[in-house]
Amino acid sequence: MKNLVRWLREIGRWVLRVPINSYYWWAIAGVGISIASVGTFGKTEQSFRLTGMCLQLGGVLTVVLGILKTRADFGQPTVRSQFKAWIKVFPRLHPPAVTLSVNGILSGLSGRGYLHTTHGPSADQTIEGRVTHLEGIVKKLENAQGRTHVAVVEAQAKAQEALDAQARQLSGQIDAVSKKIESTATGGVHVSAVGVVLLFVGTIFGGAAPELEKWLK
Repeated sequence: MKNLVRWLREIGRWVLRVPINSYYWWAIAGVGISIASVGTFGKTEQSFRLTGMCLQLGGVLTVVLGILKTRADFGQPTVRSQFKAWIKVFPRLHPPAVTLSVNGILSGLSGRGYLHTTHGPSADQTIEGRVTHLEGIVKKLENAQGRTHVAVVEAQAKAQEALDAQARQLSGQIDAVSKKIESTATGGVHVSAVGVVLLFVGTIFGGAAPELEKWLK
């Protein structure tokens, strides 16, 4: 007996793991409740028609909810917000005066650079003094070149870091968009599909009510 109970529980868990979207369970439940209600209230033409009408209304409502969900997933404004915006622009009999103000902003540019000045030796210096002066100028130029090289290397490193950060940001945005598209394809579409199932069964119940009554009797 214990093995039988355990086996039935495992079968229940196995059924719940069926590879279909959870929204379709609502469609199955709706159809099952409709069939049960027809069996409870009598298998008459009127019960079939009323049940079919309820299924059709539920299907239409579900399709509308699926469309609204898809719009919300893509950040589209809701119908309520659109109506509120439309009401706000209702033409007034006495429109208020419009005042325009213009503010000018002058933005400046700033930059940074290096300025090196040199001057030649005086006319009364000896040859050794002139050579020493020229060596000093060469030393200054070498130091300036070294600082310029360091600045260029640092600028290249910062530019590379900025490019890497931008690439990571773009990659994250692409992943987010892909997930949103996948969520939309597996969300609102499934909700609308449930509505289609309810509409299909409701149409059969409503359109073939006399035939279903005769067949079941």
